[in-house]
Amino acid sequence: MKKISMLAALGAIVSGGAFAGPGNMAKMDNNNMNNNNMTTVMTVEEVRGLSDDSPVVIRGYLLRQNGENSYVFQDNTGTINLEIDEEDWNGLTVSPSDMVEIWGEVDKNGMSVMEVDVSAIKKI
Repeated sequence: MKKISMLAALGAIVSGGAFAGPGNMAKMDNNNMNNNNMTTVMTVEEVRGLSDDSPVVIRGYLLRQNGENSYVFQDNTGTINLEIDEEDWNGLTVSPSDMVEIWGEVDKNGMSVMEVDVSAIKKI
């Protein structure tokens, strides 16, 4: 099971499985994330202004795990929660110092709760 544990000495984010490599996408969904339809990288601030189910691509860092599939993501404009299911990791291992690119969609649960439901992740 993928778990991120805060190691006091290292502050590392760890997950089990084989290293997928910085050039490999961890998972692709049916929208074919490699096509040119979703190549514009957004900021967390821009994502916060989007409506539910809007597709997003963001770059930044995974700071920590918040729950079983919940993670805190940060870029230079702020933080947002991500939902990354077990199968979306596809063996990728990251630490807080690794920049990642995230593909997913906005998931709004009411007026104030927003997260990104991740469909693909890769190191860059």
